[in-house]
Amino acid sequence: MSASVLNLTMIDLPGMTKVPVGDQPADIEIQIRNMLLEFIRNENCLILAISPANSDLANSDALKIAKEVDPQGILMLIIIHTHTQPFKGPFSGTTRMSWYQKGKTNLDLTEARDGE
Repeated sequence: MSASVLNLTMIDLPGMTKVPVGDQPADIEIQIRNMLLEFIRNENCLILAISPANSDLANSDALKIAKEVDPQGILMLIIIHTHTQPFKGPFSGTTRMSWYQKGKTNLDLTEARDGE
């Protein structure tokens, strides 16, 4: 750690779910939305809004919720991706979320990779 370098924590939140699947609760969309808003309303939060390139940005749930919290786009980074296959490498969203839930928020990349 360095006193001159900002310490960042990355939290991978789930995407918006519209239709409950399997044993998910009927209000899964509301629960996820509330959780997302709880995190991204933090004034120290940078919002990374990711949308696929093959869909209309006007229909992007990520951009919609990010603009609700940050209408001027000051704390928002937008990524438009062309990747069509699910990411299967290290640092999967499930693992990052479980680390956060366990309170392990200050892992360096080596620790995170080794924890997969």
